[in-house]
This record gives sequence, structure tokens and C-alpha cells, in this order.
Amino acid sequence: MTTARPTVLLVDDEKANLRLLSDFLRQDTGIILAQNGNQAVEKAIALQPDLILLDILMPGMDGFDTLRTLKSIPSTQDIPIIFITGLDNPEKEQEGLRLGAQDYIHKPFNIDVVKARIATQLEIVRQRRVLQELSQDLSRASEAKSRFLANMSHEIRTPLTSIIGYAEALLADEFKGDEKQAVQAICVSGKHLLALLNDVLDLSKIEAGKMEITLLPVNFPALIDEVQTLVEDSARKKQLAFAIQLSDALPNQILTDPVRLKQILVNLLSNAIKFTKQGKVSLEVGADAEQLYFKVKDTGPGIDKKRQAELFAPFTQGDSSITREFGGTGLGLSISAQLASKLSGRISLESEPGAGSCFTLFIQLKQVEQTIVNVEPQEHKDMLRGKILLAEDSTESRQLLTRMLQSQGLEVKAVENGQQLMEAAMAEEFDLIFTDINMPVMDGLQALKLLRAVGVGTPIVALTANVMSEDIQTYLQTGFSDHLSKPIDRQKFARLLQQYLPGISSPKELVMPNDEMRQLMAQFVRGLPAHLRAIQQAYQQNNVSQLEQLAHKLRGTAALFQFKQISEMARQLENHLPIEKLPLALDELRSEVEKLIANTDSLPTD
Repeated sequence: MTTARPTVLLVDDEKANLRLLSDFLRQDTGIILAQNGNQAVEKAIALQPDLILLDILMPGMDGFDTLRTLKSIPSTQDIPIIFITGLDNPEKEQEGLRLGAQDYIHKPFNIDVVKARIATQLEIVRQRRVLQELSQDLSRASEAKSRFLANMSHEIRTPLTSIIGYAEALLADEFKGDEKQAVQAICVSGKHLLALLNDVLDLSKIEAGKMEITLLPVNFPALIDEVQTLVEDSARKKQLAFAIQLSDALPNQILTDPVRLKQILVNLLSNAIKFTKQGKVSLEVGADAEQLYFKVKDTGPGIDKKRQAELFAPFTQGDSSITREFGGTGLGLSISAQLASKLSGRISLESEPGAGSCFTLFIQLKQVEQTIVNVEPQEHKDMLRGKILLAEDSTESRQLLTRMLQSQGLEVKAVENGQQLMEAAMAEEFDLIFTDINMPVMDGLQALKLLRAVGVGTPIVALTANVMSEDIQTYLQTGFSDHLSKPIDRQKFARLLQQYLPGISSPKELVMPNDEMRQLMAQFVRGLPAHLRAIQQAYQQNNVSQLEQLAHKLRGTAALFQFKQISEMARQLENHLPIEKLPLALDELRSEVEKLIANTDSLPTD
């Protein structure tokens, strides 16, 4: 906010008056002097004072004429003016106020009155500027919100189109005998959406204008396959030829941010498909010693040189007719260019009107060292070896995680609260510990602090449904070795096991037999009515702590079993809805549970 010392322009043809006012006002304000109307106008334009004290009776241009002139000039018309005069003429005062003066000060001066009236006007000026700055901040925030919403709309549309397209094709039996391909495409698009929505949750990063890049070892051919899956359906619907050409020199593993790289490539390819009415869209991928390149070519309308320079600015498209014909926000290329820079790369453009376009993404080639094992979960005969301690208060979650770990050949000891975790960790040696955060008796944070205090150095991973960046940072700063969010990302789970259980071959895919999964899911669903009754009782007894604990438990377990609607409703209860909304929220949760039970009647009963 504005804190600069205010300045006052004193205008009077009598030097004694100027000297007197200057002496009294100099301590609190900056002083500018003028002895006639012409000087006053020149200095007001040049120096932009916060307030003008203007004498009325002056030779040449008098006070009224000076006031009229200042009010006619845009840069000075809003500067407040106080007349100083020895006249006692109500009609003249009315005229001055009508012309735009804020106040009158009469001679001879009463300095306390002069200071009070000046202070009042300067405070009004200060408050007006504060409001202007707040208005500008709100405008910038509104623009940022609009850009963010448009950005997300642009980014979400492509995978949603793929999901809906494949789902409609499945409903129409267009994949007879090959339904797995459609399901895989839906799965890939769904994961892409989840990755984007994770950024929405990271509010602190968005508000700070930061875009973090997470470099991971990535199976490069698999990434290209996923990109193809995301866009080829759009090309097919427009009857465009679509091809991907891969050079022979491509690495199998690279170090990059897979979400951001896919985001850029999908943006470029989606634009090419959208703006190409007929012909072909292609992606050519190659590499040299230092960089990867991705050439997206199309047979679209092309772009003239003048518009090419503007194309990477936000909300810009080739011309207004393109916006009318194809829609879109014009954010895609701007987003892609910024992400390319984050990946130590850039995007270039070659295009001529009527000759199509070629957008080329260059990114720095960071190959994975040979010592880094492919972390993509694959089937292997080798299993992990190690002893795991798991603390989870939800019976169903504990059983599910235990069986997932046992499927890797790991020995698992499972406990249900932080106290039992403490006792087990101090009595036996474990290679890795997974613990939920919110548990009865003793929570995961308390257990961690006590274990670290007594010298237990075993890696401990926080297992929780909290995915906000502030929560994760708190866990890591407290002493957790890592964090795993619910629902479980099986690839990250595999990477964590491999990271903390070194020297063993890559884990096989973290899966369990369908019948076991269905048994655990049925057990969870059958327990939902009792859990719901406990939540209702906690509400009726106004036991906020118990309500929060029960909702947290339901949230995490539902997330593990992919019951996302129930998990989200439990999250809202855990975060303390306004008290007047709790009955409705409980009714909605009960209704959702009833629907789930009705839809899972075919699950095994024992």
C-alpha cells in the first residue's frame, strides 16, 4: 500500500503567507511553492501533489480560473483543492465549491484549523489510493482466476473427450472382443485427469504463481503410447490421418516430468487436430546427444509471420475467425511454452499460410543412469525381500495393504494404532514402516516423534488421505522419510518399496487376486452401516473429535477401495461443515452408502 510522504502545493502571491504555511506544514508534508496561477498549473502537472492550497485573489490568473484550468486537465482534475482567502463572501465560497474545491481556509490563519483540514483531505486521498490499489489487486486476482479456470478447461477437455468417446464406443459394442483396449484408454485418460487435478489441490503453489517440475525415471516409449491414446480418437473422428514416427536412436528411459511432457505434447497435437480440416497430423520424435525433439506437423491453414510472434501470448489464437470457428481459450500454446521452459526446453514454429504448420518441442535429454532401475511396475519372477511394519486403524485398509505387500514376498506385521506401532518398532527390527496419521490411542505423528527421540532410524512413510502440499511438507519436516497418499498410486508404492528395500529386482505389479479384493471390498461395504451409525451418534452427542476421527477413517478406507464419492463426502465431514449443513451432509452420505450397498449385492458374503 502507499506509504510515501504526502506533498502539498502552496499557491499564494504573498511570500509571507507562503513562508508561514511552509514553516507549519513542512514537518509532516513535502512542500511545493507557486506564486501565481500559471506556476501552479505547471507544477501540478509536473509534480502531481497530493493536495493544493490555492489563494483566490492573485494577479493574472486568479484562484477560480486556476481551479477551472486544473479541473480541465486529466492528470490534475482529481487533485483535491482547498481555497485560502481573506474574503468573507458566502456567494464566492459557493462558487468555489461548485467549481470543485473541497474546502475553504480563511485568513488570518488558525494553524490548528489549517492542519486539521489539510489532514482530513490527505486522509481522504490516502484512503482513495488504498481503495484503488485494492481494486487493482482484485482485478488481477479475478484475471488470474479466469486464466486458471480457462487453463483447466483447456487441459481437462482432451482426456475427458477420450474417456467419453471410448465409453460410448463400449456402450455401442464397437469393441467386440477387444474391450480391453478401450478400458486401457479410459484408464490412461483418467490418470492424466487425476494428475491435472492434483495441481488444483496444491493451492499454495497456484497462488504463488509457481509451477513445480518433478523429474522421474520414465519409460519413454510407454509415454509416447499414452500420448497417442489421448489424441488419436479426436483425429479419427475428423477422418484425419494420424501417425507417429520414432527414430532408432531414442532412449528407453529418460528423466523428465511425465505429466508436464504429456501435457505439452497433447496440447500441440490437439491444436493441430483442431485446426486441420483435412489431411494429416503427425508426431516425429528424435534425439541427438543433448536434446530430444518432438515435431508436430499438420496440413492445416498455416499461420502468417505477423501472427506467429503473438501466438505464444495468453488468450491468443491465429485470428478472431479461428476462435469463432473452433472455440478454445488461446491458452494452450502459452501454457506449453512455459512448461517447455521449465523442462529446460523451448518450442519453435515453422509455418506459411496455406502450407500447414510444424511446432517443434526441444527438451534437454536426461537419460537415466544404468544404476537406476525401471520403476514402471512390470511382471517379474523376483520378489522383494524385507520386513514391513504397517500401522492403520481401518481394518479393511489394513488388510488390503497387508495383502498388497505380501504379494511382493514381504513379511508384514500390521498394527492398528500408534501405541502398538511404538511397541512393535522398539521390540523388533523392520526394514520399512508405513503408518496412517490419524489413529486412536496415539496418532502417527506422535509415534514418529517418539521413535525418532529414542533413536529408531527406520525409514517411516506417512500414509494418509491428506494431499495438500502444506500437509506433505509438514510430514517431511517432522521426520517422515516419505509420503504416500490415498487412493494408492501403485507405481509410487512400487517405487517406494524399491527405494527403501535396495538391491532387489524391480517389484512385480502391485496387484492381488480379484477374489481377495472382492472379499475385502465386501467386508468394507458390509461395515458401512455400522460406521455410519457411529458418525450419526457422534454428531448427536456433539462429539466433534469423535466425528472427525470417524470421518477421517472412512475417508481413507473408501479412497483405498476407489469409492471416491463416499471418500469425498467423508472429507467434507472431517473438515467440519457448517453445523447447519451437517444433517443434510449425513443424509447424503447415508443415501450414497445405500446406493453402494444396492450396487454391490453380488459381492461375496464371506
